[in-house]
Amino acid sequence: MATSVLSNYINEIVISIALVFIISSSQAQTSIKGKVLYEKDGKPAPFASVKLINRSNGTVSDTAGNFSLPVRNYKQTDTILITSVGYENLKLPVQQAIRLHEFKLQESQKVMESVVIRSFSKEEVAGAKNETVGYYRSWNTDNTGGEIGRTFLPNHKEYQVAKVRFKVYNTYDTCLIRIHIREVNNFGEPGKELLQDSVAQVLSRSSLADKAYEFDLNKYNVVLNKKNIFVSFEVLKGGQTDNTSRSLSFIGSEEGSYLYKSGEKDSWHSSDAYTIYMKLLLKYDD
Repeated sequence: MATSVLSNYINEIVISIALVFIISSSQAQTSIKGKVLYEKDGKPAPFASVKLINRSNGTVSDTAGNFSLPVRNYKQTDTILITSVGYENLKLPVQQAIRLHEFKLQESQKVMESVVIRSFSKEEVAGAKNETVGYYRSWNTDNTGGEIGRTFLPNHKEYQVAKVRFKVYNTYDTCLIRIHIREVNNFGEPGKELLQDSVAQVLSRSSLADKAYEFDLNKYNVVLNKKNIFVSFEVLKGGQTDNTSRSLSFIGSEEGSYLYKSGEKDSWHSSDAYTIYMKLLLKYDD
């Protein structure tokens, strides 16, 4: 009888240990997968930011709202955060998010200030003067929050940033890039974001080593009065259909400088070798 009780007790311990091991293993490496949708109309939410709070890893939804976020060694207190411009932030415990397939964002109820659309009569192109390019800056596509760009000095009291043209060499099948426009602080470093909308576009694979792309910002009404502005690019995701080694490079050939940071929380660094190719179409009156 005592032997039977002891045997049952040992079996219970073994089962408990096995369950702990299974749970621990499942938490060691898993993924949160699903689709981000707008609650109001059920349409996909493209380019929504998906990340774990207080962790460095994150991703963005694709044009169909789909995303996959690897999660390693998560805790019961870990929380997933999904954000999109104009919508309320969605926060969910990781344990709950793992069981979901759809994540719906509610439209922000904040009262928006009236936007005055300015009409400017003159145009000017600022930036690169040489169309010939030959210097490559390879860049990661791991959604680290890193940025690379250059500073512009518009010589106008007030102006609109209408378009941003740039050149890259992209061997990915597709690559998702977000544009940033920042103010420049007293130390010459990029500061607060001036472009309030999250603007991104998908780049197709380049057949040429100096393919030009363009962000059309006219509909975003980016009217500024800053003497200096910093325009940069953040690579969100590189996609491919096979395991072939791929890369994305920014291109330039004129002497100058560019600034970059490898991660969201990293410091800015500068290089005075050759700047990356960028052009701005500015609209103004003065």
